[in-house]
Amino acid sequence: MTVLPLKDSKDPNAPIALARLNQIKSQLNLTPSSMSRQAPKDMAAERAAADFDITALSHFWVGGDKKYQLMQQAYDIIKNDPELVLQSPKNFLEMNREDMREFTMGQIYRVVQIVLSGKYEKELAYEIARTTNIYNESFSMRFFVHDSLFKNVVNMLGNKEQQDRYNDDIDNFRIFGCFAMTELGHSSALRDLETVATYDADADEFILESPTITSTKWYIGAAAQTATHTVVISQTVINGKNVGLNWFVVQLREKASGKVMPGVVLGDIGSKAGHQGVDNGWIQFRKLRIPRSDMLAKWVSLDRDGTYHPAPNPAVMYATLIPERLSLLTVTTQLISQALTIATRYGVVRRQGPKNQQIMDYQSHYVKLIPAIAFMYMMQSASIDIDKNFNILTSGGKIDDPIVYLNHMGEMHAVSASIKGLSGWYASDILETCRRCCGGHAYSTYNAIAYITNEWGVMTTGGGDNVVLLQQAARLLLYRLQQKLEFDDYPELKFKSSSHYIADAIRLLALEQWNVTDINLCRRDPSLVEEALNAILVKRLNSINESLKNGANHNDLLLESVRVAELHCATYIFSVNVAKFGLPQAPAHIEKSVYNIMQRLTILWGLHTLHTYSDQGFKEGFLTPQHIKDVEKLYLDINKSLRSQVIGLTDAWGFPDFVLKAPIAKYDGDIYETYFETLLTAPNSTGIPPYQDKYVKPLTERVAKK
Repeated sequence: MTVLPLKDSKDPNAPIALARLNQIKSQLNLTPSSMSRQAPKDMAAERAAADFDITALSHFWVGGDKKYQLMQQAYDIIKNDPELVLQSPKNFLEMNREDMREFTMGQIYRVVQIVLSGKYEKELAYEIARTTNIYNESFSMRFFVHDSLFKNVVNMLGNKEQQDRYNDDIDNFRIFGCFAMTELGHSSALRDLETVATYDADADEFILESPTITSTKWYIGAAAQTATHTVVISQTVINGKNVGLNWFVVQLREKASGKVMPGVVLGDIGSKAGHQGVDNGWIQFRKLRIPRSDMLAKWVSLDRDGTYHPAPNPAVMYATLIPERLSLLTVTTQLISQALTIATRYGVVRRQGPKNQQIMDYQSHYVKLIPAIAFMYMMQSASIDIDKNFNILTSGGKIDDPIVYLNHMGEMHAVSASIKGLSGWYASDILETCRRCCGGHAYSTYNAIAYITNEWGVMTTGGGDNVVLLQQAARLLLYRLQQKLEFDDYPELKFKSSSHYIADAIRLLALEQWNVTDINLCRRDPSLVEEALNAILVKRLNSINESLKNGANHNDLLLESVRVAELHCATYIFSVNVAKFGLPQAPAHIEKSVYNIMQRLTILWGLHTLHTYSDQGFKEGFLTPQHIKDVEKLYLDINKSLRSQVIGLTDAWGFPDFVLKAPIAKYDGDIYETYFETLLTAPNSTGIPPYQDKYVKPLTERVAKK
C-alpha cells in the first residue's frame, strides 16, 4: 500500500480576519433588540420540549454509540483543517468555479493522505472522509464517481482477473476513474448510444470511435481535469455484426503528467448550476485501440478468434446504473436534511403575526416540514435494508446463476428506479418548502438554501429521467402481478421483495373496501395502514393490466403507471419501517424514547402516503369519502402532536454549524448578529464601490438644468 505523507496546516489569515471584523463592528450599531434576545431563548425552549433523548436518537441515526463518537471526533478534526473546511474570512458559498474545483480536489488529496497515512485508526479515517462528504457535496460527487461508479462497474461486470488487476490501484488512488455512459444526444437512453468498439481480430484489439457529434460522452464527472481511466459503455461490432452494448476500461491520461492519451480528445463542459467542484467533461475517441482484455467479461467473453459469448440477458449490462440511483438514499439524508435543519431552526426563532408567534406554529408551516423530517428518518432506516439487499446482488452475495442474478437485479432495479423518482421529486418539493419557510433570507447565498437546491438539481436528473424510471418500475410490477394471477408464480429472493404484497394479490383483490371505521386505531397499529396501501396497489396495478388487455397502450397509461410506482416506493419505505417499529414495545436494542418517536414518525409517514395517494384508493372504490376525511383529520392531528419535537428531531442529525453554513440556522438560536457578521466579512461589503468613478460619479455629479 502506498503511504502518503500527512502534513498539518493552519490558516494564517484567521487573526487578520477577526481584527478586520472587530474594526467594522466597532463602527456599527449592533445593539440587540428584543427579537434578537428572544431567539436563543426560543431555541433553548424548543430543544427542551423534546420528549425523547436527542442524543440517543442521534446515536441511532448514525448507527450506534461507536459511530456517533467517531462522527464527533471527525467533525472536530476537519473543522479547523483549511484543506478540508474553508476557513474564515473565506466563505465556502462565495467560491467561484475554479476555486471550487481546486478546493474539492484538495479535499480528495487530503482525505486520501489521511486514509493511507495510518495517523488515525481506519474507522476514524473513513469517518473523516464521510464528514467531509457531508460538508461539500462536490467532494461527495467527485469521490463517488471514482469509488462507487467506476469501481462498481469493474466489480459487477469484470471477471476475477480484471478485478484483481484494477482494484488495488482503485482503492489506493493510483488511478482515478470516471464513468463514461451518457452521450450528448442520448443521455441515459442506452440502447441508442452511438460510441462504437470494433474488434480487430488480427491485432487482438478493439478500436473505439466516436462517429458523430451526438456520440460524444457528455457530462462525465472527473473527465475534464483529473480522471486517468474510465469505464465506457459502447456498441460492440464483431465480425461486422453489432452484438450489443459492452463495457470497457479505457485509459484517458498518463498517470504522472496528466497528458491526454493519443486517440482521446476531451474537455470541460464548463460552468453548471451546481456541483461546481466537480470537473464534468466531454470525451471523444478517435480510433483509440485498446486490448481485448479490457472488455469487462464477467457475463460476456470474446475469444481470440472473434467468437463472442453474449450475456444470458442484455439487462445485466445495465446493472451498473443501480448504485447511482441508490446514491439518492445517501444524498437525500445528508443534503435535504441540512435544508430542513436550516428551515426548522429559523422557523422556531422567527416571530411574526398578530400575537408575534413563532412562524413554526402556523399549520401551513409545520404540516409541510414535519412529514419531510419523517421522510428523512424513513429513508435512513430503509437504506440499511436496501444496502444489505444490494450487497447480495453484487459480490457480497456471490450470485453466479444468471437467472437468479436477473431476478434479484430486476427487484433492485425496481427499487432503485422508484426511489430515484419518488425521492427526486419529493425532495425537490421539500427544498422549495424550505425556501418558502425562510422567506427572503433563503435568497441570500449565505444561508445555503440556494446552494443546496442547486447541488440537488443534478440528482433529480442523473441516472435516468424520473418518468421513464417510474414507468420501468411499474412495468415490472405489472409483470409480477400478471405472473401471480395467471400462473401463481412469484420469484423467491434472498431478501424480502419490495413487491411482496403481490404474493398476496388474490386476497387483496377480494377486499371491497377498507374495513377500518375507526381511523384512530391507526395511531398504534401501522399495519392497518400498510394493509390498505398494499390493497390499493394491487387493485390499481390490476386495473392498469385490464386496460392494457382492452386495447390501451403503455403511453395511454403513462401517468397512471408513474403514480402507482411512486405509491409503491412510498409504501415500500413504510413497510420496511413498520417491520422495525410496528411492535407495541421497544426491542431491547433500541432505547425506549427513540423507539417511541420512530414509531410516531413511521405512522405519520404511512398516513402521509395514504393521504397523498388517497385518489388511488378512491378510484378503486376501496376508500370512501369518509375514509379520506378521517385520514386527513388524523394526519393533521399527528402533525400537530409532533410540532414541539421539530428541533430535537433535526438536532439528532448532528450537523455542526460549520457544515450547515447558514447563520439563520445557528445551533444556539443567536442568528441575527451571526448573520450580520457573515455579511461584514464578505469582500467589499462596505465602502465605496470600485466602479464609483467610472459609472456612478459621472451621473451624480451632474448639475441639474434650470
